[in-house]
Amino acid sequence: MDVFLAEVGRRVAEKWLSLLTLPGLLLVAAATVGHTLGHRGWGDIGKLVDTGRGHAADLSRAGALTTVLVAVTMVLLATGAGLAATAAGHAVRRLWLAEGQYPLGGFLIRRRRARWRTAHETYAARSEAAGRQDARVLGELDRLAALRNRICLAEPSRPTWIGDRLAAMDTRVHSAYALDLGTAWPRLWLTVPEETRVEVRLAATAFDTTARLAGWGLMYVLLGLSWWPAAVGGVAVWLTAWRRGRAAVAVYADLVESVVDLHAQPLAQALGFTDEPGPMTPDLGAVVTSAIRKGA
Repeated sequence: MDVFLAEVGRRVAEKWLSLLTLPGLLLVAAATVGHTLGHRGWGDIGKLVDTGRGHAADLSRAGALTTVLVAVTMVLLATGAGLAATAAGHAVRRLWLAEGQYPLGGFLIRRRRARWRTAHETYAARSEAAGRQDARVLGELDRLAALRNRICLAEPSRPTWIGDRLAAMDTRVHSAYALDLGTAWPRLWLTVPEETRVEVRLAATAFDTTARLAGWGLMYVLLGLSWWPAAVGGVAVWLTAWRRGRAAVAVYADLVESVVDLHAQPLAQALGFTDEPGPMTPDLGAVVTSAIRKGA
């Protein structure tokens, strides 16, 4: 047991160091540089070197105890910065997945919905007028469908693309199988193999990591108030996190839909609603949804 606890403690310390302290030290270093140089002298390397030498000389004269205290203070500041960035990452995640309960949320939903409906109506009209479908017509329909799906895979209901990608997952599952994914998912999770769970967990972790990266970007943007190059770097980091977040949530949503496609019917079997193997049907999905909701 002692060996196990020591190993757990080591892994927790390593994770804490990699996720919070090391990036936090970089942020503290950037804040120190920004405080030293300011906006006007943002690239004055000579001043930075002279200031660093002066502080190093002061520490050498102050003795070992003062050096240790300064080092501990830097680690504490770095950890605090890491916790602040994590909190900012949680805020970014909530913003990406929000349902519109914030200023401009309703406007963004209406705008995305209008664009999607226009693209969908164009696709539907061309599909109806296509007549005999040849390769050229099919290619144009694929292009129009891709333009619509680039906005959202279902009619938008969230202010952001990331939020809509997860909302579309629920809509598509209910449309195909009459299954309430939010209610059915805990039961599905208990029936899928461990290797499938690992893949879903990795996709969810990748999305959380991008949100945390966006939190670090916001911290650097705030640091830009005293040193503008930090803001430039922060914007670049945030945009990178946003693009990665879109990719990560698309992978996660595809995996969840795949789990439903492959394991919804076995779930119905496990619950005793069918003995026949085969694809999930809307009728069977409606029965499963009604049963697991338990009247709620």
